[in-house]
Formats: sequence, C-alpha cells, structure tokens
Amino acid sequence: MPPASLPNILWIFSDQHRGSAMSCAGDPNIETPHLDRLAAGGTRFTNAYTTCPLCAPFRATLYTGQYVHTHGVTSLFRPLLPHQPELAEVLHEHGYHTSHMGKWHLSGGDCPCHYVSPYFRPGWDDWLGWENSNDFFKTTYSVGDHPHPVRTLDGYQTDAITDLTIEWLRHRPKGEPWFHVMSFEPPHSINTQLSPGDPYVAPPTYMKAFADKPLTLPPNFAADHPRADFFEQCTRGYYAEISNMDDNIGRILAALEEAGQLDSTLIFYFSDHGDMMGSHGAMQKCRPEEESANIPLIVHWPGMVPAGRVADGLIGAVDFMPTLLGLLGVPVPDTVQGSDLSGLLTGATDIGDDATIIQQDGIFYPPRPESCFRAIRSGQWLYTVYLTRGPSQLFDLGRDPFELENLIDAPEHVDTRGRLHTQLKERLEEIGDDFLDRCE
Repeated sequence: MPPASLPNILWIFSDQHRGSAMSCAGDPNIETPHLDRLAAGGTRFTNAYTTCPLCAPFRATLYTGQYVHTHGVTSLFRPLLPHQPELAEVLHEHGYHTSHMGKWHLSGGDCPCHYVSPYFRPGWDDWLGWENSNDFFKTTYSVGDHPHPVRTLDGYQTDAITDLTIEWLRHRPKGEPWFHVMSFEPPHSINTQLSPGDPYVAPPTYMKAFADKPLTLPPNFAADHPRADFFEQCTRGYYAEISNMDDNIGRILAALEEAGQLDSTLIFYFSDHGDMMGSHGAMQKCRPEEESANIPLIVHWPGMVPAGRVADGLIGAVDFMPTLLGLLGVPVPDTVQGSDLSGLLTGATDIGDDATIIQQDGIFYPPRPESCFRAIRSGQWLYTVYLTRGPSQLFDLGRDPFELENLIDAPEHVDTRGRLHTQLKERLEEIGDDFLDRCE
C-alpha cells in the first residue's frame, strides 16, 4: 500500500564501501554506531548487490533502473545521455523538490572535473556538485547551471557535504516533500593508496584511531602477498574514512530530529560497490567477488519499514529506482528494467529477486576484453563467465562466504554449473544482453 502522504527522501550514497565493513554487519575492526542506529530502526539487507562494480555504470543504473548494456554507460568516461526518464525527473513530476550534493560521474568527465552541465543531469531543482574529484581535502565544485566561479569545499569532503546538507535542511519550507542526495566519494580507495607525501585520507583524528589498532583481517586477505603491508595500510585508511562518514551520518540524523523530520523521512544508505582491499591479493573494484560486488543497504522509514530486521532476500542496484517508486505508489516508467521489490522492504515478503546479475564491460574505453564478465548470484551460488576465459568461477557462498574454494572444475558440481549457466543465459536473453553470444 502506498503511504497516505509523501515522505521526504534522503539518499546517503558513498563510494566503494563494501557491505561487510560496518559493525552491524559483524566487522570486528570498526564501530559504526550511527549506521547501526539506522539498521536498528529500519531494515538491513545482507544480499544487496551492485549491478556493475564501477562508479559511472552503477550511477547510470541507479538513476534509470536499467542494465549497463541498455543505458550504455559501460565505462568511466561514457556519459549518460538523456533519452530515458531519470529518477529526479520522475520524482519532480510527482511533487518532489529535488536536490543533489556531491559526486555525479555521469557526464563523461575526467578527474578532477568540477562542473556538470545541466544537459547531463535533468530533473534537479538544487545542484551543488562535481563530476569527479578524488581529492577529499580540496574538492572543487560548481553550484547551479554555470561552471564559474569554481568553488572549493571547506575542509574534508564528507564533513563539508554534511555541513551544507544541514544548512539546506534548515531552510527547507514545510509542506513540500523533498528528495535529497548526499553523494560522498570516501571511502573510495584511490586515495587510500597512501604515500609518504600524502599521509591522510581522512581527518587526522580518524587516521590516528586506526594507525596502530590491531586488525582482524578476513581469511581471504593475502597475508603472504608481496604488497600485504601496503594492503593493510590502505585498510586502516579505509576504516578511518568509514568512521568519519558514520559520525557525519549521526550529525544528519540529529539535524532531522531537531527539525522534527526523522520519522517522516525515508532514508536509504548504500554504496555503488565495494573494495577488494587486499582480499584475494587485489585492490579496488570491477570484480565479481563479495568484497567488490556486495554493497551495504539500510532502509529506515518508521511505520513503513520494519525496525531491527535483517533481510536476506536478493536485491540489485537495478531494482533501487522501481522499488523506491513502488514504496511511494508512483508509476514506474516503462523504460525501467529492474523489479519493484517494495514488498521486500516493507516486510510484506522475505523473497527478493530470484537471481541478481552483475555486469562488467571495462573501466576505460575501449574496454579490455579480459576484464569483461557476467556473474549471477542465485541462492547460495555465485557463478561468473569471463568474455575471454569463459566460465571461470563458481562459489558456494553458503558454505564458503570468503570464496576460498573455486568449484568451477569440481566434478561433483557439474550439474550446478550447468543449471547456473542456463539461468544466466535465460536472464541475459530476457534483458537483451548478448554477452554470452560474444563468448561463444
């Protein structure tokens, strides 16, 4: 059932935060009391997945509800062309005041790039943002529709966006529902690759808190890798960034409480993808493994989304737009390919997607064929087919959550592999993705 009145909507959207890196998700290395508070007052989803573990393709999926091969943003520098309804436009048409603060990364710009033309971001009433920065202490941005003057955020990026959002909230008129996006770049690990000349990726207090803290590293962390010490150093910076973000989420919750709007605001916290952070000897993203593909998703809406619930149903990023519109009772555009899983959010059902597809076509353009893959998460299984290598990975995540044993060639799992390949083929045909035809 749609709500009696439209709620405010707040999307808190980070970059490269893997789903396990929260204390409410069981990470022993970090305390995230404010994310934990959101989860305690709402629902945390353990099986939320990126549709593409790369910044720009994920964002295009987020705002169109389309798969990567449909919207065409297959790499970092291919823009999203406005030939389909985008989420901000749909919400604006249904009475929402729309507002964006932070990273956009959908106009094809390089890094750093402080300006996004309004042509590439239709539907936003208020705009304060940039295409891409990766400099968390000297983030340049623009306001409104003009590239000048070039402005620089005051201090650390996550702190500054929070300051600006709190000020924005204080001046919102009552009676008009709003949709506000806070798009943080941290904990993006391109800047957690620390060097002696760049020792901080978060404010010093947070860096110091993790500088010497004993870490419990996962079983798949490559402790014998030649760069293991570097991986661990990056992991400390990564946790420092997440801890800072969590404190800022606490500030936002306090501001909403002060304004009397916390209970009437639908809050989503999520990230675009995760980070390998030394697991399997890798860094960054663009991988099908859990550290790269599984993302945090917490939804908080008192009275509509059950409190204290942990939901295991599958949900992909392609489902976020139709699910939000379903929660609001707003019609979903015909161009959307994802599913309305609003019943999973409200607790009407525990069943999510029957399977989730993960697509990766490359980082830059043209893509490197060896980096292209399609993966399917179905039940406890994760199955991956690479463009140049064919079927390459089969993991039983129920028995092996850290993906330590690749079962792709195990004779006892031939039938499982065949079933998943058929399921992947059928799903890709259903959405119009010819990836497997290119493999064969």
